[in-house]
Amino acid sequence: MSKTLKNIVMRRWRGILKFMLSLRFLIVSLSLSGVLFTIGNGYYSTYQLQKNLLIDVSLESNRVYAEKLAHMTESFLENAKSQLGTGAVFVAPMLKRKVIQPAELQSGLDQIRNMSQGFNSVSILDRDGVILSISPKSIGLEGSRLSDSITSNFEDSSAKFIGPITGPTGTYLSFLSHPIFSKTGEYIGDLLGTIYLHENRFLDRLLSQHGYVDGSYVYVVSPQKDLIYHPLKNRIGEKVTNNEVINRVTKGQSGSLEVVNSKGVPMVTGYAYVKESGWGIVAQSPRATVLKELDRQLWLVMKQAIPMQILILTFIVGSAYFIARPLRQLAQSTTNRDRTIKIKAWFYEAYLLKKVIRKEIDFLNDKVSRFDEDRKKDALTGLMNRRAMDELVADLVAQLTPFSVIFFDIDHFKYVNDEFGHEIGDDVLKALTRIVSQKVNDEGVLIRSGGEEFIVILPDKKPQHAIDLAEEIRVLVAQEVIPQIARPITISLGVSNWNHTMEEGDAFKRADLAMYESKNAGRNRVTSRFY
Repeated sequence: MSKTLKNIVMRRWRGILKFMLSLRFLIVSLSLSGVLFTIGNGYYSTYQLQKNLLIDVSLESNRVYAEKLAHMTESFLENAKSQLGTGAVFVAPMLKRKVIQPAELQSGLDQIRNMSQGFNSVSILDRDGVILSISPKSIGLEGSRLSDSITSNFEDSSAKFIGPITGPTGTYLSFLSHPIFSKTGEYIGDLLGTIYLHENRFLDRLLSQHGYVDGSYVYVVSPQKDLIYHPLKNRIGEKVTNNEVINRVTKGQSGSLEVVNSKGVPMVTGYAYVKESGWGIVAQSPRATVLKELDRQLWLVMKQAIPMQILILTFIVGSAYFIARPLRQLAQSTTNRDRTIKIKAWFYEAYLLKKVIRKEIDFLNDKVSRFDEDRKKDALTGLMNRRAMDELVADLVAQLTPFSVIFFDIDHFKYVNDEFGHEIGDDVLKALTRIVSQKVNDEGVLIRSGGEEFIVILPDKKPQHAIDLAEEIRVLVAQEVIPQIARPITISLGVSNWNHTMEEGDAFKRADLAMYESKNAGRNRVTSRFY
């Protein structure tokens, strides 16, 4: 390289270095870095906040859905048991005749099966476990004897839920049995209702409503951890052991949990236990699907904010050059000591830049703050929600502040929704909030815990005061006519208390039990449970 070319290259590098070390470049670089970091951190914080909120909502939604399905399944099994009991009374005289009429017995069974839409087949067994008759007749198992492993479950005089097992025809099924007694109380056989787990109309109709378009699905496990319902029919009968949700629900637990399914997909899961059969119902959604909408919303927010952010960044760059100009002039003046340059103070311009950045920070912080407030507020009534209550109780417990608690909900609220519709039901909840709020006033905090259920926290209030207040609330509510339904409503209340000698959750458990005691005792009353 020639000396001349080398000098040119060196001059260019010195020029670049001089520019990078100039005040203008440094101010612009630092300002842009700070603003971009602030914006990025704001988006990240907002995303994390909303992500956690969405996952919490999805977990709760799936838990509530699983609980709903469990309740419906429980109701179906109880109804089926009742239908079998009626059927057992119906066929008992037919079995006590000296000569059993097969045609009559078959006709009676057909009537019982048609009455109950949940059974794939219905059969009558004698005392030795021999099938006397079966509906539909096309199954052709009359005269067959069930194995001892099945008939051993019929030894006592109560209805039984049996299974899942592989039946005589190779079908994967469950039984619901009911003993048949004569008028004198003599045990003469059993009436069996059979559910084919691969093709049961009730299970398909009940559990397929969750929909599988977005990857969400519902499955059911037996107490032995066998899949007895799954959208993939080939998986029915499969035993699943390495699954925390299944381990929990087969122990009789209900709740929600983030898990990874058998295919390695992270899932947001809710689960509920069916007491009647010991089944566990699990509703779950892919975690990625839950967060997909959040990604889309965040992108929309970014698109809307980009023009303003570009405008802000442009202003910052221009301000940086303007701020640096007086100091640059001052630096240039030092090369000519005889020259006097009047330089305007630049602190005000620097203040403006700080103000712009602070405005952006405040904007993002305000957004995050609003998000956090929304998480703690019930959208319908404006009251505190359960999340806010948990924080309040945690503070009271941490400070060893004793408190009383009142649980209450609306009596027969389902009938209000059924008769007037859910919009009027919402108006009733708002009216109740107004009535109770004016009574609670500054004494405590009114919280909507969910549905038609409410909680009152009374810090530093003695139990007797809480009982008196609960009674006043009950009377006030029962006296005021709700315009939307043209009649008053009633509520059932439970009262308890907490002090530093108790566990944090004891007060709420006792208040909840007391509320249900009020309901069981006839509703529209106050029940207390204290240590």
